[in-house]
Amino acid sequence: MPRALLLSLILMAGLLVGPAAATAAESLLSQGKPATASSVEDATLGAASAFDGDLTTTRWASVEGHDPEWLQVDLGAVTPLTRVKLTWEAAYGKAYQIQASSDGAAWTTLYSTSSGDGGTDDLTVSGSGRYVRMYGTARGTAYGYSLYEMQVYGEGGPGNPGGPDYQAEDATLSQASVAANHAGFTGSGFVDYVNAVGGYVEWTVTAATAGAHNLTLRYANGTTANRPLAVAVNGVTVNRDFPGTGAWSTWADVTLTATLNAGANTVRATATAATGGPNVDKLTVAPATGGGSFVVAAAGDIADQCTASSSSCMHPKTANVVKSMNPEFVITMGDNQYDDARLQDFTAYYDKTWGSFKSKTRPVPGNHETYDPAGSLAGYKSYFGSIAYPNGKSYYSYDHGNWHFVALDSNAFDQSAQINWLKADLAANTKRCVAAYWHHPLFSSGEHGNDPVSRPVWQILYDKRADLVLNGHDHHYERFGPQSPSAQADPNGIVEILGGMGGAPPYNIENVQPNSQKRLSGTFGVVKLSLGESTFSWQLIGVDGAVKDTSPTYTCH
Repeated sequence: MPRALLLSLILMAGLLVGPAAATAAESLLSQGKPATASSVEDATLGAASAFDGDLTTTRWASVEGHDPEWLQVDLGAVTPLTRVKLTWEAAYGKAYQIQASSDGAAWTTLYSTSSGDGGTDDLTVSGSGRYVRMYGTARGTAYGYSLYEMQVYGEGGPGNPGGPDYQAEDATLSQASVAANHAGFTGSGFVDYVNAVGGYVEWTVTAATAGAHNLTLRYANGTTANRPLAVAVNGVTVNRDFPGTGAWSTWADVTLTATLNAGANTVRATATAATGGPNVDKLTVAPATGGGSFVVAAAGDIADQCTASSSSCMHPKTANVVKSMNPEFVITMGDNQYDDARLQDFTAYYDKTWGSFKSKTRPVPGNHETYDPAGSLAGYKSYFGSIAYPNGKSYYSYDHGNWHFVALDSNAFDQSAQINWLKADLAANTKRCVAAYWHHPLFSSGEHGNDPVSRPVWQILYDKRADLVLNGHDHHYERFGPQSPSAQADPNGIVEILGGMGGAPPYNIENVQPNSQKRLSGTFGVVKLSLGESTFSWQLIGVDGAVKDTSPTYTCH
C-alpha cells in the first residue's frame, strides 16, 4: 500500500472512531507545588527550586556539613504514589529515605538506601500521601544535600484529576488531526488543531448520575499567546483561556465545572482564535461533589510580644482556633510578629503559637517586618526561609484545587518587578478561582483607612476577574461586597476581607466605607475560608469558638 494512502487511512480512522475511556495514567504531581526544607544554603537555593521543572540550572541546597536534612513537597491531597525521581547536583545523599505522610507529622518510609551514588535516582514506590519528602541521613560529600529536581509521580492530581479519561485522539474531530510528535501525551497521540477559527474536538461523555461534574482538559501550548476554546456542554458554552505552557511537551490542566445529564452528554471544544486551539491530550470527567472543597485559615497582625502565661495575650488563643479548624493551609496577611519582627522575637513569640503550623503556612510580610534593625524583612526571611521565599522573592503564587493563590508584598508595590511578575502570573493562570492577599488594604473603615498604594494591584486583579482579596494592617475584622477599584458596587468585582484580628491590640472603626457589609472591632479570631470548585464563603471564628460572622456564598468569575 502506498505510504500516502496508508497515512490518509490512519487519519481518517482518527476522525471516525467513537469516544472511549482510557485507564488512568501516571502523572507528575509535584511540579510547582508548595515546598519546604529543613534548611537552605542561601536564599537563591530555596526548596521551590527543586520543583520548578528545571533539571540543570535551578536547585535546592541544604546548609553544608550537617545531617539529617530534608526536602518536602505538599501535593495538596492524599494521592496514590508510584515513583519518585531525584536529580542530584554534585552534593548528593549517600543514605536517605523517601517518606510520605497524610498530615506532615507521621511519616511512612517508601524507600531507603545507604549506598546512594548521586546522578539520577528513578525510584519505584508504593503507597500514598499528601506530603512527600527526601530525608537525608548521610551526605555523600563534605557539603550538604543538593537536588536540581525532585519529581513525585502518582495516580490523580494534575494530569489525572480522578475520573475516567476520554482521549482526544479517539474523539470526533473537525479541522484537527491526530499527532504524536511531542512527548508527554497519555494515550496514543494528541489532537493538533488547524490554525483557524472553528476547529473542534467533540466527545460523548457518560455520567452515572446527573449533577455537577469537573471537566478537565489536558493541553499543551508551546507559544506565548493564549489559544482560547469555547467549551460547549450539551450546547451550553463557556469560553476558557489556554495560555502558553512554555513548550509543546509541557502539559497543563484547565478545569471547568458543568452540569451533566445522567447517561450520554456532548462536550465540544471549539477554537475561537485564528491560530486555532492548543494541542489537546484528553478530557477527564469526575463528579464535583465534595472532593474539590477545602478549608483555609487566615488572619493578619498576629503575635504581640507576650506568651500564654498572660491571660490577655491573644495569639496563643487564635492559634488554638486554627488548630480546631485543621485547615489545608494557613494564610497570614502580614505583621506576623511585633514590634520590629526580629528573628529572636519570631522565635520567642510567634513560633510558640502559630509556629505549630509553620510547614503549611503561606505568609506575606507587613510593615512591621520592615522595621527589623538587622534590615528590612531580615527576621521574617530568616524565620520562614523558603516558605516565604519559594522563588527567592517576597511574593509568589501557588495552586490548590480549582484555586490560584497570589501572595504579595505590599511594602514593594511601587517596584515594577513585582507588578510585572503579577501580570505574567495572572496571564498564565488556568484555575477558575483567584484569591490574592497582602498587608495594606485598599479599602478599610479602620484607623489606617484606605491605602491607595494597593489600587494599581487591585486594578490588575480586577481586570483579570479575580474573586477574593485578603488584607490586614487595620486591627479589626471587616468584609466588603463585590466592588471595583473605584469603590463602585459591581457583581463582577472583587470581594475583600480585612482580617487584622490575629492577636495585636485592636483598632477602632472610624470611617465606614462604601460596600462595607460587616465590621467588628475588639473581636479576636481567625477567618475560616470554605473554598469550593467554583464557590467560596467564610466564617469568622472567635477565640471562644463561636461564629462571629458568616458571609454570603459567592460564585467565582
